[in-house]
Amino acid sequence: MTVKRTVVVEGGGANLYEISESSGIFYPYHIRVNLFLNDRNSIGKASRLEDALALIRSHSGRQIKSID
Repeated sequence: MTVKRTVVVEGGGANLYEISESSGIFYPYHIRVNLFLNDRNSIGKASRLEDALALIRSHSGRQIKSID
């Protein structure tokens, strides 16, 4: 079963991310919102949620605002 979490980072612009978890591996994605279809770009994988959040912080250069 795959579990997905939406992550928003502080600041404007491209601030939406998603973390999918499958079989104990966390896959963070950068989401670009478009009119009809959103683009999901993988930014790595991690064995812990904390490491996936660190990848998002590093990729965005910003702090995490919220996790749903």
